[in-house]
Amino acid sequence: MTTRPAARAFSSFSRQRSGAVCGRTLGVLFVTVALAFAGLAPPIALAAPQAASAPAVAVPSKKDVGKDSQSDPTTSGLGWAAVSTTIAHQLDDSATTLRQVFAVLNRKDENTGNSELDSLSSRIQKVQQNTQDAVTQIQSYDNITESFLKILGTSAAENEDPSVTAQRQRMQQNAQSVKSALIRARLYNLQAQQLNTAINARRTQLQHAALSEHTVSPLAPRFWNTLLTERAENHSSFHPGGVLADWLHLLIGCAITFVVIGLSSSLILRLLKRCGAHFRPATEDSVKEALSASIIAITLNGALEALIATLTWFIWAAATLPDGGGPIGAIIGETVPVCGFIIGAGLPVFGRRGVLAQGNPGERKALRGVDWILAISILLLDLLRAFQAQDAFGPTLQILLEIVFSIAIGLCAVDTFRRLGNQNDTRGFAPSALGVSSLLLTVTVISILLGYVAFAFTLNGWLLSLGTGVAIVALLGLCWRDVLERLFSEGSFFSLRLMQLGLPQPRLSQIGVILSGLGNILLLLLLFSIAQTDGSFSVTDITNRLWLLFVGNTIHGVKISLDTVVLVIVLAVAAYYIIRQTRSWIRDRFFPTTRLDIGSRTSILSIFTYCSWILVGLGILSIAGVSVQNLTWVVSALSVGIGFGLQSIVQNFVSGVILMAERPVRVGDMVEIAGTRGDIKRISIRATDIGLSDGSTMIVPNSQFITTSVKNATLSGATGSLTLTFQVPVATHPERAKSMLLEVAAHRDEVLATPAPKVRVSAITADSLTLTLSIALVSARDASSVQDAILFDVFRRFRSEGIAITTA
Repeated sequence: MTTRPAARAFSSFSRQRSGAVCGRTLGVLFVTVALAFAGLAPPIALAAPQAASAPAVAVPSKKDVGKDSQSDPTTSGLGWAAVSTTIAHQLDDSATTLRQVFAVLNRKDENTGNSELDSLSSRIQKVQQNTQDAVTQIQSYDNITESFLKILGTSAAENEDPSVTAQRQRMQQNAQSVKSALIRARLYNLQAQQLNTAINARRTQLQHAALSEHTVSPLAPRFWNTLLTERAENHSSFHPGGVLADWLHLLIGCAITFVVIGLSSSLILRLLKRCGAHFRPATEDSVKEALSASIIAITLNGALEALIATLTWFIWAAATLPDGGGPIGAIIGETVPVCGFIIGAGLPVFGRRGVLAQGNPGERKALRGVDWILAISILLLDLLRAFQAQDAFGPTLQILLEIVFSIAIGLCAVDTFRRLGNQNDTRGFAPSALGVSSLLLTVTVISILLGYVAFAFTLNGWLLSLGTGVAIVALLGLCWRDVLERLFSEGSFFSLRLMQLGLPQPRLSQIGVILSGLGNILLLLLLFSIAQTDGSFSVTDITNRLWLLFVGNTIHGVKISLDTVVLVIVLAVAAYYIIRQTRSWIRDRFFPTTRLDIGSRTSILSIFTYCSWILVGLGILSIAGVSVQNLTWVVSALSVGIGFGLQSIVQNFVSGVILMAERPVRVGDMVEIAGTRGDIKRISIRATDIGLSDGSTMIVPNSQFITTSVKNATLSGATGSLTLTFQVPVATHPERAKSMLLEVAAHRDEVLATPAPKVRVSAITADSLTLTLSIALVSARDASSVQDAILFDVFRRFRSEGIAITTA
């Protein structure tokens, strides 16, 4: 333990008469004991990776490190000695990743595609997180070391104990090691941020270059001459070893997959109907209601078809294709689940026995085959992008395929909306959609004729993917909402089981609404990920972008980390319920066992609530990575705001804290402030609520209770007092008048017998005698009513005796 050298130091310095040296030694002893529990260890130098612009740091060998640790048994296995090696390895790995990413971004032999940039961005995000965690961890050791050195001093004191001197030297070396590690971590974090910015700039550059790429117009003869001259290059992809060497098996596999989807969909629909799935046929007046009633069965059929399509393709690829068909086979395997879902969800709607079978025949005829066309278009889009990435064809043939695809997509959209424009149910949106699709087709044709084929292909592919994504997300959202409504509806099997556990039906409905909102948020994130893929509908690409949103992604310079956002929301909601339940336990279970009055209980509950939320707020800021340094500008802005506009708010806040701490007024007290009298109902951090006699509530800022005079009638206790002054003729016998007043007071139940009422003569004039009646009341709140009753009784009693009496 480190307390032994510290004890020797304290024993040595206790014999010195120098007050300064003794004070310093006491500080050393205190911090030494604290560090014995914190586990601060002697220095270990860290190895710096050979990254660009990384500082050079002397690195002792592992043998020296272990020897150094063994030389001081007080710190072996604890503190910096235990974590320094782990942090050094983390920083070395980060440096290696940074060098690799830097090399990829600066290579000149080949281009970097969007998929590779996404992979690099994911690696950089991980480096940023690791280095930020390392900075936070090392900073704590740096703070402890600096505090220790401040107490030890920079130089040895006169007659200083040798153990203290050795401790200072070890701590100085330790501080040097900690600071070098901190510099490395901050440097790598800064380099990761710079590389992330470079990756985003490269991605934007690629997008702009692709959109602005100009090729030979198909109207020019040179375009067709080039197409003929590159026939050998196009045919090489079909030869053994080429990208499309297994093109026939790939084509047959796609055909078999789509045939299996079509055949199995009818069987699955029949099976779902036998299992109780509800398909409501539509009529001319109830198309929307029929779709809403069948939404779960439609989505379930799409999900099953996606699974069947995936299994069919992978069985075929494993049986007939070497290496699964290569990169083209992998792209097909990632796309067929989407195609299966589109066809599986579209057949129950547009099929011969679908929801629209008994509806408007013209509308069904206009939409017939849309699901198949959409699924095949998505597959062709991903294949064309794969051909482009793998250089499967020559540039001219690739451009020709993109031209055909773009024009075909535009023509299909125009034809579909033209047919829908003739139907009564779709006349509201079909003409507008027809106009937009016609404009898109015009822009596509003009762009192709001008040689901007990449722009036309990217535009049509992105709109196709985005439209498909919107349809899928909308279907999943409706299905999720319908499922929750059925689960949490009153009388359902699930609701009855939850109600047996003590959850009421309103709370179940609230849970259903919250889950529905969370599901919609996740679906919107999925749609955002689809929009970020620039037209690709690859499941892997979409999943990677969705993952980047959760683990932290920088989009246009803005860092987004949805896992942190979700954690913060969950923490806030959990803290709300925990604090509320704790307040209820303190109020209903703990306070009844104490003798605290209502004012003390209210103050304790208020202070507990505010302190709890302050701790929760600090925890949320810590999780979000916001430190005090990040809030410097907020504090500066608040200081200016307090000086100008927030002075009164801060004054009331501080006054509220004083009221809760000193409790000059409490909940339940009857007070009089600024001529207004009432009972205190609530004391908050900003204002106090006072209940008036007419039933209204007056809200008074807390600062008025501190800066002005306040009369508290119940501060000394619940009882009150009342003093009344009367004048009787001077001829009246004083003892007689005194006994009559005491008799009147004794007949009132609100008047306390102890202390007994008192009557004294306060003044004598030539015409009258002044008597003062002082009584104690059961409650100060009864003073007004008791005063009225006593005055009436005194008037009636003295009048019966023929004595004239007035109030002074």
